[in-house]
Amino acid sequence: MAKKIACLLFFLLGGMDLAQAQTVNCLVAFVNGQALTLTDLQIAQEFGLLTWEAEGRIGDPRLAVLDALIDQKVVLEVAREPMAVGKDELSQTLAAIREKLGPDVFRSKLRSFGLAEDDLRPYLEDRIRFERIVSTRFAMAIPVSRSDAEKFYREVYTPEQRAKGLEPDAMESVIPDLETRIRENLRARKVADWIRNVRNQAEVRINRDCLK
Repeated sequence: MAKKIACLLFFLLGGMDLAQAQTVNCLVAFVNGQALTLTDLQIAQEFGLLTWEAEGRIGDPRLAVLDALIDQKVVLEVAREPMAVGKDELSQTLAAIREKLGPDVFRSKLRSFGLAEDDLRPYLEDRIRFERIVSTRFAMAIPVSRSDAEKFYREVYTPEQRAKGLEPDAMESVIPDLETRIRENLRARKVADWIRNVRNQAEVRINRDCLK
């Protein structure tokens, strides 16, 4: 529903300056000519649709969610080939969100936006497609050397354990966990670099007045 509103407002207000787009549903950004509304941002934030991308980003949490939404949109544009999302997968994702928030909170949030459960499906479909694209592009295993593991053990793992008041386990006993964490960190950096490059090639306009 929100995405239909976004498209309608884009055609009605596309010729206006962004600072003037303060009507029914504020247009918070344009990405390659496609509108993102304040409602899109609020739904993503309230239902935790982009939580892991927004984590660790400093400043206004709404801007963090907006950045994540923009990142998602530019990546979806890069992969233009059809990518169907099955009803079962959508239902499972929706159920996971409902369970995480709790049924009462979930229903309350839907009411506050005037939404039915099915209105969340387009957002979830974009989310699932985005994750598939990233997963496919960065599916190859990342090699981790012994020296990488030793450095991580010395500079990250050991200080973490001692900060918790724990004695670090012997390195040999935690090598599989260390390698997993190193791979995850390296992959996250590669993904972030790729998305940044894709975004730099996109036309992005943000209307910060929407967030006042």
